[in-house]
Amino acid sequence: MLKTIKNIVIISMALFCFIGYSQTETKAKYVFLFIGDGMGASQIYTAEMYLNAKPGEIKVEPLLMNSFPVRTNMTNYSASSYVTTSCAAATAMSTGLKTNNGIIGKSPNQKIDYENISQKAKKAGFKVGILSSVMIDHATPASFYAHQNSRDMYYEISMELPNYNIDYFGGGGFHYPEGENGGQPNSYENAIKKGYTIANSHEEINKLKHGDEKIIAINPDMYPSGEFYWAIDKNEEALTLADFTKKGIEVMDNDKGFFMMVEGGKIDWACHGNDGVTMIHEVLALNEAVRVAYEFYKERPDETLIIVTADHETGSLYPGINYAMNPELLKYQKISVQEFKRKMTDLKNTNPEVSFNTLSDLIQEDFGLGNSEIGLTLDKDELSMLKLAYNAQFKKNNAVDADADYLDKNDVNSIAETAAYILNKKAGISWGSGDHSGTPVPVKVIGKGQEEFSEYFDNTDLPKKIQKLMGI
Repeated sequence: MLKTIKNIVIISMALFCFIGYSQTETKAKYVFLFIGDGMGASQIYTAEMYLNAKPGEIKVEPLLMNSFPVRTNMTNYSASSYVTTSCAAATAMSTGLKTNNGIIGKSPNQKIDYENISQKAKKAGFKVGILSSVMIDHATPASFYAHQNSRDMYYEISMELPNYNIDYFGGGGFHYPEGENGGQPNSYENAIKKGYTIANSHEEINKLKHGDEKIIAINPDMYPSGEFYWAIDKNEEALTLADFTKKGIEVMDNDKGFFMMVEGGKIDWACHGNDGVTMIHEVLALNEAVRVAYEFYKERPDETLIIVTADHETGSLYPGINYAMNPELLKYQKISVQEFKRKMTDLKNTNPEVSFNTLSDLIQEDFGLGNSEIGLTLDKDELSMLKLAYNAQFKKNNAVDADADYLDKNDVNSIAETAAYILNKKAGISWGSGDHSGTPVPVKVIGKGQEEFSEYFDNTDLPKKIQKLMGI
């Protein structure tokens, strides 16, 4: 009898210790989820080659995100296709449930609103931030707060945005704040009525401080359509994704913790346009935002979790043509395809009779093409391609819209797109398409609970793993 009582006491003490340990065990209090839209393994590796490229030297140093101790892959098919769209992928990544391509935060039959990780984190007492380098009502950020039948319902998404008391929105603006055709209640005014503060100047954003709540911080220096300028174009005054990440930490830091989703949205846009060098600079911009989170992690390594992944890959990019790569040649591109299109439009408006020779000088200045001293001599076929583009744009007066939607398909290959294609090919970059691919995407993790991500998994498992580690 005495022995039985002794055993019961020992078991009870062990159970008490276990319960006590489980209740005091530190969870992931601060979670950063970085999503490189369209960023597959090839996009990351190409950026690494670009950074380390020197003539005659083969060397690759990993980006910060690629130095994280846990590195695996994640499947991303949607409920309707093996090739996902951003909204279907982001819905899976925010809710743990699949939906059809084109839908935001709802079931495939559009009848059920899925509860997302932002809503769950808020209910559990965490602060929540949603950041993007594109419009904050775009597919990926919207999937972390909204529920709409179509990703194209931008106005409806923007009107839904303030309904969930999310603490900090940062980055781009709204597509159509007064509706696509105008005349509807203003999205910003709707947010203000629901308690949000709009900060859209350098001064207002700089003044944001620890403890401020319900903030929509919008980059004061961006394209009129609402997305950041391209990183390659070096608009020195413009705030970066890293700046918004740093401000988000400052505003939301608290003892309970926070969940922050940060999207590098223009990686995808550059890949849709097969603009390799511009894509590289967008990957590097995301990596700098990751660096901000990493500095925070170093101060609280036992409480912080950083995940870097993608919703899908875009462009079927593969580096290497005939076993050759010359990534050092990519460094001669100094401007995005979009901004070179704008330069060509301005030139046509001021000097419609400009000669091809004058144009060639501008191409060499911004892409290096035609400069034999740096290994970018143009052969007969390449010259012919550029002349065809020149004739179409300047002689036949085919319009080229620098600000056309990134998904619009144009039958006319502009001078800018042609120059980028030639430079990519000379450097050894090949594009399989201008659309999404169905390949699994990379996942890079460091911090509290990192081992939870060590095996190959599906994107619906991502929020479940995060919520488990946060204790939600």
